Amino acid sequence: MSAYRCGYVALLGRPNAGKSTLMNALLGEKLSIISARAQTTRGRVIGVLTRPSAQFVLCDTPGVHRGRARFNLSMTEAALRTAEDADVRVLLFDAGASWDVPEERLVELAPPLLLVRTKCDRAVPGPVPQLGRFAGVFEVSALEGRGLEALIEGIERHLPIGPALYPDDYLTDRSLRFLAAEQVREVAFELYRDEIPYSIAVEVEEWKDTGADLRVRANVLVERESQKGIVVGEGGQMLKQLGSEARKRLSEWLEMPVHLKLWVKMDRNWSHRTRRARQLGYLD
Repeated sequence: MSAYRCGYVALLGRPNAGKSTLMNALLGEKLSIISARAQTTRGRVIGVLTRPSAQFVLCDTPGVHRGRARFNLSMTEAALRTAEDADVRVLLFDAGASWDVPEERLVELAPPLLLVRTKCDRAVPGPVPQLGRFAGVFEVSALEGRGLEALIEGIERHLPIGPALYPDDYLTDRSLRFLAAEQVREVAFELYRDEIPYSIAVEVEEWKDTGADLRVRANVLVERESQKGIVVGEGGQMLKQLGSEARKRLSEWLEMPVHLKLWVKMDRNWSHRTRRARQLGYLD
């Protein structure tokens, strides 16, 4: 019988490379939110996949990019720290993208480094420089489930031998409150699209499980007074739509009735304040 393996696996890449989609697909659970908007993932999210022969501690990380804003720099630094601490590093690269600065930065990471070409259902993978630096190359479509098993087997070969770090039924280190706030933020991105800035945030203030249902009160945070009107909408219609869709999504996700109340509040320039970003769970 082969020795049991266990270790941390950092999922890395530029914004919208498919890191969150891949982690959700590997786990069979939705932990990380997904949006067409770049840099949706903020803080590191851990998901634990336990199998008979190995335990994979998957770390979804913020995208690595050229942005120079303080918050973006902090998230890039957080992603690189996660990479340094991981046992296996997985570089995700959109099959339809061109190799650029973020990939050049990540390809210098210490081995073992695996390359995963994502979104192969949408584009034919193009050339990749420095293929010799990778311990394995995989092509996947997380949406179709293509290539996932081969990737899991490839990662397992590079995990260190050792006992499981978490119980078999352990899924994530993030609280339900944080994950619920992220679900509301995902709906906001879908609903408002480019009308509101990337820096919108959601903070759960009250979480009451009655046994029969869940009662949640949360604040939708914007950085400027002028943005409140966009989120609320004329006659409050946009906020009502946000609350209705988010409540439905939370009820389906948690498999119980959810009563959700949302307020819009200004938290001036929160993304420029490291301490506040940490309070919201977006930085370690």
